[in-house]
Amino acid sequence: MMGFSIIDLIADAFTDCSAEQLAIASAILFVAILYHVSKPLPVPSDLPGPTRYPWIGYLGHCIKHWHQWPTETTRLAKLYKRTWGGPLPNFGGLPGAYFYIHEERNLRHILKDSFDNYEKGDMWQHCLGEMLGRGIFAVDGEMWVVHRKLMSNMFSRNLLRHSAKVTRDKLFAILESFEERDCNGRGFDIDLQDVFFRLTIDTTCITTFGIDLGSVNKEEQHAFARAFDELSFLCQKRFLDPLFRLKKTLRLTWRERRIRALKKVIDGFAYEVIANKRRSSEEGSPLGLDLLSRFIEHGKKTNQQFTNTDLRDVIMNVMLAGRDTTASDEASRGRREIVDEVESVCGVGEEAEYTYDTMAKLEYTHCVAMEVLRLHPSVTNDPRFAVKDDVLPDGTQIPAGAGMDLCFYAMGRKEDIWGDDALQFRPERFLDGKEPSPFVYPVFNAGPRMCLGKPLALMNMKLGMAILLTSKFQFEDHIGHSGEYLWTLVESMKGGFRVNVRRKTCVK
Repeated sequence: MMGFSIIDLIADAFTDCSAEQLAIASAILFVAILYHVSKPLPVPSDLPGPTRYPWIGYLGHCIKHWHQWPTETTRLAKLYKRTWGGPLPNFGGLPGAYFYIHEERNLRHILKDSFDNYEKGDMWQHCLGEMLGRGIFAVDGEMWVVHRKLMSNMFSRNLLRHSAKVTRDKLFAILESFEERDCNGRGFDIDLQDVFFRLTIDTTCITTFGIDLGSVNKEEQHAFARAFDELSFLCQKRFLDPLFRLKKTLRLTWRERRIRALKKVIDGFAYEVIANKRRSSEEGSPLGLDLLSRFIEHGKKTNQQFTNTDLRDVIMNVMLAGRDTTASDEASRGRREIVDEVESVCGVGEEAEYTYDTMAKLEYTHCVAMEVLRLHPSVTNDPRFAVKDDVLPDGTQIPAGAGMDLCFYAMGRKEDIWGDDALQFRPERFLDGKEPSPFVYPVFNAGPRMCLGKPLALMNMKLGMAILLTSKFQFEDHIGHSGEYLWTLVESMKGGFRVNVRRKTCVK
C-alpha cells in the first residue's frame, strides 16, 4: 500500500500550474500564514478607541501621533472617559491589542491586586535588552523578587547621605564654572537641561560605579554618557517597529548595527570598572560607598555569586533610573518662596548647610518637586502585558497577551483627580503634608514595583533648586520655551532649555 504525505499532496496540486499561477498561489499562501500568526487579539466590541482597520487595527493612528503619544493618550482619555484601546497586529513589538489605563481602580488592579497577572513581558527584553539586560526593570517573577530584595537593602539612609554630598559638590562645581564663564559680568546663555543631564550622569555614576566622569567641567560629555543617551533613544524606537526582531537578528538596518556598537562602548566601560572593583576587593583594599562596591561586598559576606553580567545589569538599571528621571525634571518655579524657605532652613552664604537632613525639612520646595513631576512625569507611559484573560474593575475584558499602557502623564492632568485647575502649576495643592495615593499619583510607579529611588530623586531635585536658586546667579527663559517635549523612554524638553545666566543685581 502506497503512503502519501502532505508534501506529496501539495506537490501534486501544483504540478500543472504555470509560473505565474505558482507565484500568485505562493503570495496568497504567504498572506494567509502571515495573518494567521499575526492576527490581532479579540477586543470588546464596545471598547472605544481610534478608527480601526482590518488586521492593522489602529496602528496608523499610533504612527501618526507617536512623537507626541503622551499628549494624544491624554486627549483620548479625556474624550472617552474610560478605558480605551484597540487591536493591533500580533508580531514584532506589537502584542495584538493595547488597552489604555487612566483610572485609579484599574491601575490599582493591575499594579497591586492582580500584580502577578500583569508583567513587563518579553517585549522589554527584546526591545531594551542591550541596555537593561536582565536587570530589575526588565524582568518578572522570581528573578525580579531577587533583584528587588537586593536593591531594597542597598537604598539605605547612608546611601542618601552619601548621594546628598555628591550632588552638593557637583552643584558647587557648576556654579564655579558659571563664575569662569561670566568673568566680564555680562551674563551668558546656556542649555540648562544639558547642565542637569551632565549633573545627573556624574552623580549617578559616582553613586553607582564610584567613578567621576567629570561631565560638568568638560566641553564634550564622556563617551559612556553619549553612548548611554543614544542607546536609550534607539532602543525605544523598536516598540513600534513590527519587523525589529528580524532587523535585529540579521543586522539589516543602521539602527540595529548602531545599537550593537553602542552596547560595546557601554559594556567596555562597565566591565572595566567592575574588574577594577573586584581586584581591589580581592586585594583587601577598602571599597567605596557606591552601589557596585556594596553589591560586591554583599556577595562576599553572604557567599552569593554575582557574575560580571549580573553586576553590569543591576548598575545599568540604576543608571537609567537615576540619570534620566532626575535630569528631566530639575526645572522649577515659585522661586521667591523656595529661596525664602531654603535660607530659613539651610542658612545663608558660606554657612548654609545643604544636607540630607536639611532637605527633608524643605516643605514648600518639596511641594514644587511634587507638582513638577505631576505635570511632567519622567516616565509618561508604562507598559504591562496580561498573562491570562482578566476583567478590569470597570468591566473591560482583557485577553491574555494584550498590552496595557499605564497612562501616568494623563493621570497627572485629569480634572476628576486634581480639580478644575489640573493643568495649572500650583505646588500649594501638596501643602497639607499628606502624600497622595500612588494609584492617583503614579509618578514613582505603585504597588510592589514602587520606585526604590523615590527619596533619592526628590532629595536631588530639592538640592538642585536650593543651591542654584539661592546662588548669586539668576536664570531667565528669555527666549520662551514652547513647552514641547521629546518622548523617548523618559520625557525631556524638546530642543533643550536655553536660559540666560547672569549675576543677581542684589545678593543677600
